[in-house]
Amino acid sequence: MPTEPFTETLDNMLKDERLVGYDIRSLTASDIDVELTYSGNHHYSDAELEPFNNGVCYALLKTAVNTGLRPFTGHTDIRCRAVQRSGERAEAGVLGTSRYQRDNDDFVYHSTR
Repeated sequence: MPTEPFTETLDNMLKDERLVGYDIRSLTASDIDVELTYSGNHHYSDAELEPFNNGVCYALLKTAVNTGLRPFTGHTDIRCRAVQRSGERAEAGVLGTSRYQRDNDDFVYHSTR
């Protein structure tokens, strides 16, 4: 799969100060797995993190559709793992994961805290 459309989408998301990095762990027709790194300058609640993390995943879903994939009818798993750097207000660690739910064409965030 071409990485450029996905890196372009993620680079645009880096314009938000909350997100400070990403790592595309898998990018195949059946699996899109991205680790999103959030700033340690804020302690994010799940209520704050869920819509933003899901939003990044929605942007990746749109990119996948634009590249010809059909995750809603096919077998493409999409996951966005949220991790946080150590900073003034937070310790480094895994925060949660947004996962694509094909049945309802939506993303569900699961906190790991």
